[in-house]
Amino acid sequence: MTKIRNFIFNIFIGGFIVLLPIIIIFHIAQWLFNIFEQNTQPLTKYMTGTFSLSEPMAMMFSLVTVFIVFSVIGMIVRTQMGGSLYAFVENVTLNKIPGYITIKDIIAQITGKQKGLFRKVVLVKLSNTEISLTGFIVDELSENHSTVFIPCGPNPTTGFIVHVNNEAISVMDISVETAMKSVISCGSGSSQFVPVTALINQSK
Repeated sequence: MTKIRNFIFNIFIGGFIVLLPIIIIFHIAQWLFNIFEQNTQPLTKYMTGTFSLSEPMAMMFSLVTVFIVFSVIGMIVRTQMGGSLYAFVENVTLNKIPGYITIKDIIAQITGKQKGLFRKVVLVKLSNTEISLTGFIVDELSENHSTVFIPCGPNPTTGFIVHVNNEAISVMDISVETAMKSVISCGSGSSQFVPVTALINQSK
């Protein structure tokens, strides 16, 4: 009976591990779709009311409209005049919105368009516990203290900003991109870059 139970448990775990990446991708896609649906709902309602379209058809037209708008904006900002105009608008208005610069920098770091915001990947030990958090050094306050951004998974554009003593930090010898993939995957793949020895050393 025990062997049968262990066999069932093992095949269940095996199947779960195989399907876990697909499940995570599905939830991320669902999260993005929900954002799109919420932000295009006014346009969808306008199309259903004005042109008497069914809701699925109106949503499809909304998707095409958003795709065209994003593509046109992307083409415009790639030109010299469009880039200059965007930089002007950003400096005059957007940069004055609280949190805009931080969110923009985080997105640029995630997409690989900016290097340097996240300087190092670290493990931050919580005081009086054996728990360590994945974080990124964003600033050095002094010789012995640093500012660390600890992202939330699977949405790394949100998180916590902590100011800690460097004694509570263990620097990981990996790229920011590798650690960010793990954050987006809710910690999946951490075993590839979080050595158990680092956790043991932090617990001492």
